[in-house]
Amino acid sequence: MKRREFLDRVKFGLGAAALPVGLKPSLSGLAGARAHEENDAATTQTRSSPADASLSSAPFSAPSGSRDPRIEVDLAAIGWNLRRVRERAKVPVMAVVKGNAYGHGLVEVARYLEAQGAEALMAGKLEEAVRLKESGLRLPIFNFGPFGPADVTEIVGRGFCQSVSNDEARALAEAAAKAGRTAEVDIHVDTGLNRAGVPHNRAMPLIEMIASLKTLRIKGISTALTEDPGFDREQLRRFLEVCDSAKRRGITLGIRHVASSAALFEGAEFFLDMIRPGITLYGYYPNARTRKEDALGLKPVLKLKAGVTFINDLAAGETLSYLRAFKADKPMRVATLGIGYSDGYPVALGGTGVVLINGRKYPVLPAVTSNHTMVDLGDDTSVKVGDEAILVDDRRDTGLAADALSELCGVGDYKILIGLSPLVARRYLTGSPM
Repeated sequence: MKRREFLDRVKFGLGAAALPVGLKPSLSGLAGARAHEENDAATTQTRSSPADASLSSAPFSAPSGSRDPRIEVDLAAIGWNLRRVRERAKVPVMAVVKGNAYGHGLVEVARYLEAQGAEALMAGKLEEAVRLKESGLRLPIFNFGPFGPADVTEIVGRGFCQSVSNDEARALAEAAAKAGRTAEVDIHVDTGLNRAGVPHNRAMPLIEMIASLKTLRIKGISTALTEDPGFDREQLRRFLEVCDSAKRRGITLGIRHVASSAALFEGAEFFLDMIRPGITLYGYYPNARTRKEDALGLKPVLKLKAGVTFINDLAAGETLSYLRAFKADKPMRVATLGIGYSDGYPVALGGTGVVLINGRKYPVLPAVTSNHTMVDLGDDTSVKVGDEAILVDDRRDTGLAADALSELCGVGDYKILIGLSPLVARRYLTGSPM
């Protein structure tokens, strides 16, 4: 599908005057086609804000605690990854920003993706969709999160495209009728993941029912793949069979989309009318095979830092932390970092991971607590209170990128990134395109 055709098909026509009482006016339309020269400036700019607040474009200032943990997000790297993904698929992109944009910060990342020409955004919860709309974004917002009858006025009033897979679509139609407008829906079909969606072999009655409701417009149809390459092709066959069946009945389904990041590397037949990349936008591959191949030259985006808050000299036999979790077998120096599992740093990296301080690696001791992480300095006396430690790096050559850490602690890089607390201050760096 050509970009212009896509833009015509997803264009919103909602005005602020039509919003129900109690809803804030939101901009509507589509901004992906316009130029954003300010984001291509060669000079570096910075922005900072808690991830759960409406983000400001004010210059960066230090967090309230200068040694509190902080995250740096290289927006230019997101732009690079988006371009690489688009070059591969050559179809419009619905950028996945669920899970606080995979831990990178929902609104600021979404704003940058809009500026870089993404055609739509995918939220994983209604709350995320509302925050995106209230931030003034013009892009179409697809809410793939669940909803109930109590949510339909909000969904219709905000102008989201809501994922539907059962008879609750009728409640959306009724709310749209009361508001005197048309609500947009994306029909989600379960082709074998067995997580959510109308089963593919029972999809047509639902599709026909939705198509018959005058206040609903089918904007798209989707499925989610298991990421088992062999079975994914069977899922694609089932999905296209549903689409073809609807077409024979004269039903227009809008945008067909199945490909998340994993399917980008399985073949062009999965790309259809649009793709839904998530992890690839943030610089990581969906599995070990694609990571080894590195076909896109993706650039990790996020760096997690914390300050050294305390240094202690232990004698042989002394212990550390709760339940005396670690015992020194010889004299050693220990640095305490002001970060812990409440900030999203995985407990499993205690005893397996390392951190980088002043260009040198130090082992993480098995003493990761809610707000503290302790590292072994050995007999090094060069580290001082106030020095900065890097715990997750945006450079792969340090061995501290999220995918390398995921192998150490036995969880996916998705979990390391999404698990970062939204309360950790984020600093946004922009500069010349890569």
